[in-house]
Amino acid sequence: MPERTIFRPTAVEAHRRGKENDVIPRLVSRPVMVCRWLLLTVLLAAAALSWTVRVPAYVSASGVLTGPGDSAPSGPPTTALLVVPREDAPRVGIGRPVRIQAGFSATVAQGDVVRVEPGVITPQEASQRYPALGPDLVTQASVVVVVRLASPPPSGSTAGSRVTAQVQDGTQRLIAFLSGLASRPAG
Repeated sequence: MPERTIFRPTAVEAHRRGKENDVIPRLVSRPVMVCRWLLLTVLLAAAALSWTVRVPAYVSASGVLTGPGDSAPSGPPTTALLVVPREDAPRVGIGRPVRIQAGFSATVAQGDVVRVEPGVITPQEASQRYPALGPDLVTQASVVVVVRLASPPPSGSTAGSRVTAQVQDGTQRLIAFLSGLASRPAG
């Protein structure tokens, strides 16, 4: 007796063809996939941009404004003596731009490094060689930097006024600041 089946031959053939093909379930809708690809593209573009964009890097310093009659080294009428920590001293050189702010003033004066005093000084040597710095400004082994101001000092500032300064020591890739991979700046 011929074997009879309850299934139609065309249905059995369609079932056999369906088993041969891999079926991948659609777990994510099309708009979600498009958004994911767009997000990935934007992130890659931002990473590429942050790799190419260079931003200035600065060394922080503190100091005092000096005038022509002070015990500061001879120079133009308005200069500043800055104290740079010993570990940051190699990054400061003659001709580097400097931004100086006196007290809490919002005004910033611009200047350039005109001299980096030779050698590292201790707090005791600083009070003897540079009385304008005062006894509490130099608290560790440091290097003294002389800055000539190109713009007038912040209003109300006189010789002896305390200042904070940012000495530009080059540039770094933006991604170095974002990732914590900041290395030595390029000139």
